[in-house]
Amino acid sequence: MNTHYSVLISKLDEFIRKYYKNQVVRGFLYAAGVFLLFYLSVTVLEYYAHFDTAIRTFLFYSFLVVNGYIITRLVVIPLLKLYRLGEVISYEQAAEIIGQHFDTIQDKLLNVLQLQKEAGSAQNIILNPGIPNSNSLINAAIDQKIQELKPIPFASAINLGENKKYLKYTLVPLIILLFILFAAPGIITDSTNRLVKHRTYFEKEAPFRFMIENKNLSSVQQEDFELQVKLAGNEVPAAVFISIDGSEYKLDKENTVEFRYLFKNVQKTVHFRLTAEGFQSKEYELKILPNPILLNFSVQLDYPAYLGRQNETLKNTGDLLIPIGTKVTWKFNTQNTDILRMGFADTTLALSASAYNTYQYSSRIMNDRRYTITTANEFIHSKDSVLYSIHVVPDEYPVIDVDDKKDSLSQKLHYFRGQVKDDYGFTNLTFNYRFINKTDTGAKGEIPNPKSLLPTSVSIPVSKTKNQDQFFYTWDMNTLNIVSGDAIEYYFEVWDN
Repeated sequence: MNTHYSVLISKLDEFIRKYYKNQVVRGFLYAAGVFLLFYLSVTVLEYYAHFDTAIRTFLFYSFLVVNGYIITRLVVIPLLKLYRLGEVISYEQAAEIIGQHFDTIQDKLLNVLQLQKEAGSAQNIILNPGIPNSNSLINAAIDQKIQELKPIPFASAINLGENKKYLKYTLVPLIILLFILFAAPGIITDSTNRLVKHRTYFEKEAPFRFMIENKNLSSVQQEDFELQVKLAGNEVPAAVFISIDGSEYKLDKENTVEFRYLFKNVQKTVHFRLTAEGFQSKEYELKILPNPILLNFSVQLDYPAYLGRQNETLKNTGDLLIPIGTKVTWKFNTQNTDILRMGFADTTLALSASAYNTYQYSSRIMNDRRYTITTANEFIHSKDSVLYSIHVVPDEYPVIDVDDKKDSLSQKLHYFRGQVKDDYGFTNLTFNYRFINKTDTGAKGEIPNPKSLLPTSVSIPVSKTKNQDQFFYTWDMNTLNIVSGDAIEYYFEVWDN
């Protein structure tokens, strides 16, 4: 490449760098002005209008998007091109800009660039013999024009000092901002804080403040909740309202600064605001805690087999009157329950769920008992407990009454009439007798050990399906070969089931 042409290209490169440096400076002034003006506008508007969270969110992201676009367009892109990152203006475009600034150059610089292109193309053409070398002629023309352009400083076509006239676009909003910060800083600082925390609700500045006196805003499902509100400030309103789902309700006034409101039978989470004299509080949330509830239960009674009584199941009946030894199985159906407790006099059982919200417990009951049922979950323990009693009917001993009458003609003939009673029936009734002293009529004399004689038992028919029954029995002692001096023991024996 021609040495003079290389110098020309260097001067063009210097111009292009200064061209983009000028764009960076001017773009910075423009961007700073727009940034400050936009910032002043949104902060002052927010301070006086006190927008809600939706509008503040819109303003916040609009501010970021608009200023981000302007800074990128006017500062970042020219700065990248200053360092040859990305597409920059061509030498021809630079030549046109320089030509517009210097009248003496006019189209000479552009012609040099065009001639250099022709010279490059001419090197690829095969010259015919006898024809003068056209490339030499072009180079000579280029050198001549470069000599004319050499004294001209291309970079002076860009005057960075001219950007001073754009300072007003930055200085004016900057001076206004500094004045507001000095005179009333809250206009800038308070509104900026609300814009940055655009998703947070801020109460509008008022001569009084709403204060929730409840330790926490949570209520058990299906229960009432009393909201306690107190006002603080130099000037307090005479009435306070609560806004729920677009409807307003007046709070009950306790005194000048204390108010109450009763949420009745709360079923779900409630969002609300407090309002008074045109001012409103932030949005509050009354959280609902799931209430562990005992919906219903059943009691299965498995009676002892000897009773012959059919097993049964009771619904929602906790007070029981049952025979001793009955196996009782409770099955509880609950809602929002993680654990169910059965409390007896001597112990408390924490039952685990046998299925979802279902609990079961079995026990063989031998004596009277009292028990309570309580439910709980991870949030609360049920304040209500149900107390029940179990009364056990003991298995009493069977009772037997007997009348013994002797025959008027024979003292050895007995007539018995009796009655047996038992709470659950009988299995057997017998008449029993044995000699406790026997005189031997033979040579052996008295029996050495009369008590060793075994009793004789006679079965007496009795109804096994009734709780009481009568019986009759005749005992003829003549068949026993009794003599003077003999002693006999006799009795009736009954068995229950």
